[in-house]
Amino acid sequence: MRLAFLTGALAAGFVAAALTTLVIWIVSVLLGASGAWSIAPLLVTLSAGVFAAGTYVAERVAHRRTLARMRSVGEPWAFRQD
Repeated sequence: MRLAFLTGALAAGFVAAALTTLVIWIVSVLLGASGAWSIAPLLVTLSAGVFAAGTYVAERVAHRRTLARMRSVGEPWAFRQD
């Protein structure tokens, strides 16, 4: 499951990086100045890291709650993890 969580987190990080780059590009086009590109590496890295970490944690919490809900039905044989 960790590989699935890491893959989802990596994808979320790439999407966040792409959207941040798009927003920086739009701002630079609208303002007509290239000053926004000076902070682009920092913003892109931070947004990718925050979204990747947040996605990983959210997937772990959701999986843990799903397993807890499956155990609470009183029929553990129906939800064995073989």
